[in-house]
Amino acid sequence: MPPLDARRETVWLLLCIAAIVVLMGVRFVMSASQSEQKYMRSYQRLDNVLESGGQRTIYQSLLASVREVEAIRDMEGIWPEVELLQMEQVPPFDIQFLPRRLKNYTWSSYDGGSWVDYVGQNPGGSEPVTFLLRLIDLHAEYHPHPHPGLDYDPNMQVAVQIWIYPEPNRPYPGERLPEAGWLWVVRPDDWTLKKPADRKILEAVEQQRKGKIEKKEDPK
Repeated sequence: MPPLDARRETVWLLLCIAAIVVLMGVRFVMSASQSEQKYMRSYQRLDNVLESGGQRTIYQSLLASVREVEAIRDMEGIWPEVELLQMEQVPPFDIQFLPRRLKNYTWSSYDGGSWVDYVGQNPGGSEPVTFLLRLIDLHAEYHPHPHPGLDYDPNMQVAVQIWIYPEPNRPYPGERLPEAGWLWVVRPDDWTLKKPADRKILEAVEQQRKGKIEKKEDPK
């Protein structure tokens, strides 16, 4: 039988090893949670907010249409209107490629010069969401915010966003989408979620919301 001191040293050694293993596990969990931390803005929603089926079909179609829109703009020098995208058979603007339940959507384009908005409204109400695809030329002197990428980003010419409003036939809101209550849909792995929100933008949105609440509470 080993001496008492030897047994004590063995016990302490085992305890130290166990403590090291526990600390390594805690550190791993903490680092993993930090690496997965997402900086969600108040006006952003993950794409799982979209219902399966029709809404996801339109979402994916809008993302897939960006390359065609950019190619036409490169050739023509201006953002293509919806009618041209329909002629080019680009879904979801050309509804012939959409499921029957999505054929009620009507699409409109709003050219801001340095950006363009494509709005999909559903008067029939079969899908209770209004979609907005916004493409922004980051190298133009003026363009709307917020957006992915940096102004004059050397690695990005056009910033792409998809916004939604949880009503089937919402009118076009104009340039300022967060203040109008629209939601920017992003993927869980979107790189913009790894960066803290812009304080000025959040303050502007919060002030806008407070103003709306005060108007509702005003009996006049």
